[in-house]
Amino acid sequence: MKRVWPNPFLVAVLAAVVTLGWTGNDEAVSLPTLDSELVSGAGNCAGSERCPVVADNVLTHWISRTNSGNLFLVLQTDCQSAERCPSWFVERTARGTATRLNIEGQFRVLNSSKPIPDVQTWRTLSDSETEYTRYTWTAGAYIKAETRTAYRVDGVECGSALECYQTANKAHAERNTGRALKIWEKVHKVSWI
Repeated sequence: MKRVWPNPFLVAVLAAVVTLGWTGNDEAVSLPTLDSELVSGAGNCAGSERCPVVADNVLTHWISRTNSGNLFLVLQTDCQSAERCPSWFVERTARGTATRLNIEGQFRVLNSSKPIPDVQTWRTLSDSETEYTRYTWTAGAYIKAETRTAYRVDGVECGSALECYQTANKAHAERNTGRALKIWEKVHKVSWI
């Protein structure tokens, strides 16, 4: 009796369709809350639409495809202040979901030429200092790429300590001594009295 073998090309196409249909539907994202239970942020949002989905006091945004799944940004919707509001970058794969970056406080997604954007967080250290931390996606996870402190004088950010020193020198050269003294006093703790 002659045995009939299926066409390898058709088998490969069928396997690809099943795999993409199984991992590419962007259904629900689960995330761990503070009490370690799983809360579903539900909805059907096609990856290319970037539509937000609200469920169980969380807002879910599709961010990008990863090598093994999809990356979502999950935000709390019932926060009292931005400084204490938790957010998560969650990756959904065929094996389940995993939190890739926990953020408490303020942040921004930095769009660049990379398929998965960087994330910058900041926190206020004092009335004149802010700490910025930048995270970048490397090998399937967000890693801390840079942390820097920026200074503010009279509500205007002048940058790092060196940049503020250069700004003060420029202000002094332009005979704006009051501005230069304020920067030196606030940033470099130099008292002129």
